[in-house]
Amino acid sequence: MNGLKVKDLYQKFSGYTDQVKESDSMEKIIEVLFRNKATRTVFVVDKKGNLRGVIRLKEIFDIIKKDQPSLFSFLKEPKEVTARDIMTSPTIVHLEDNLEEALIIARKFELQDIPICKNGKLIGELDCFELIYGLSSSFLE
Repeated sequence: MNGLKVKDLYQKFSGYTDQVKESDSMEKIIEVLFRNKATRTVFVVDKKGNLRGVIRLKEIFDIIKKDQPSLFSFLKEPKEVTARDIMTSPTIVHLEDNLEEALIIARKFELQDIPICKNGKLIGELDCFELIYGLSSSFLE
């Protein structure tokens, strides 16, 4: 493979990470998701910017009741669901990791967006399009 590292490609197509705090409500999570139609993952951080969890669209779909297929009717329920309630443990990569390592992680954990951390702090994400682009770039030359 081409020997590219995460730092060579992360945020090539997106220059931001969608984030919420652990105590943020479902309404806030949905608001963040709707800001960018390409968003598939929201990262949960603490007050210091340390990554605490991830919320993928899958987690949101999982909390919608079978007898209540509308997300909007779910949001009207009095029960308050926070990011902490639905986040899952993060699987991360680092800037110096090879893209091949990132691909192994993406496949193993079925990730489309992989958080990148430095000293525990979220500094960005490697999205599936950047990963595919980087892994295929040697074929494009």
